[in-house]
Amino acid sequence: MQKNRKFTFLLISLLGFVIMMLTLKRSKGYDDVNKCLIKYKYEWGQPGSQCHESSKTYTVYFRNECYKKIDAKLAVQETDKRWKTFTRLSLGYNDTIVGYACNGTGKYLYWAIESTDKSNELPSDEEIQHFSEQSDKK
Repeated sequence: MQKNRKFTFLLISLLGFVIMMLTLKRSKGYDDVNKCLIKYKYEWGQPGSQCHESSKTYTVYFRNECYKKIDAKLAVQETDKRWKTFTRLSLGYNDTIVGYACNGTGKYLYWAIESTDKSNELPSDEEIQHFSEQSDKK
């Protein structure tokens, strides 16, 4: 009898956890809106006013292809594994966001939320770096 109670409690707890995680994932707001942000171009080695070593510069270009205004954040990785971040708010249809790394790896991350969605936030620079460090350890 005691084993059945423990098993039932464990099963209900696991089910509750799964439901909570699915709800959190859905509430993040990134899934559908991220599809609005499309990478349309990238370049290696183009000179830029911020980078002295233009042969190692990596630049990536994104465009909002939806008719809703979005807030976007782009992170481009440097060879030292740090992320250089760029944020644009209220990107309209066909508006762009550009990110670069002076000594780039070619890796980038991006997030988008609807500009009117005040229940979600773009990740902070610290969250991006922490996530990256955790991913590198695996």
